[in-house]
Amino acid sequence: MAQPNPNGANGSTSDPREQVCWDYYIEELAKGIENAQSAALKAGYSYDHARNITLQGWFKGRIDKLSRKELLSDAEKVLKKTLNYKTEKVNGEVKVDLLRVQADVAKHITKTLGKDEGYSNRTELVGKGGGAIETKVTITQVEFDDIITKYADRRTKEDSDTTTSI
Repeated sequence: MAQPNPNGANGSTSDPREQVCWDYYIEELAKGIENAQSAALKAGYSYDHARNITLQGWFKGRIDKLSRKELLSDAEKVLKKTLNYKTEKVNGEVKVDLLRVQADVAKHITKTLGKDEGYSNRTELVGKGGGAIETKVTITQVEFDDIITKYADRRTKEDSDTTTSI
């Protein structure tokens, strides 16, 4: 029989060892050592559990989040570098292609990072001529009566099928 979690963790509460394990993992990762099993053992997991710690949902989720942060950091470095390109040649002529790229990068940054500063775009969906979008469905009384009749017929058939199968 499986032993319950020694820390009382269950489906609604996490195991405190998760954070300890993650902290050890990140500490070693900062030194260039990627060893999740060692981190899990230090956090108090059994050998078998530590061996498979990277398969745990909480661990995979944190790895994915870490990966996204690294990608975002790399993208920000590229954006910063792009914004600093020199757009003028020695003779004062403007490199239009680079200026266009810088303008696109600047627009992207202001739309995403400058939302709280008033740079966000507001997009509104409107109906024909700028009016409200119509969402109602109209049917005739004859169509409505037909729908009700078909529904009642189907229910009657289902009821009779249930009765005969008993």
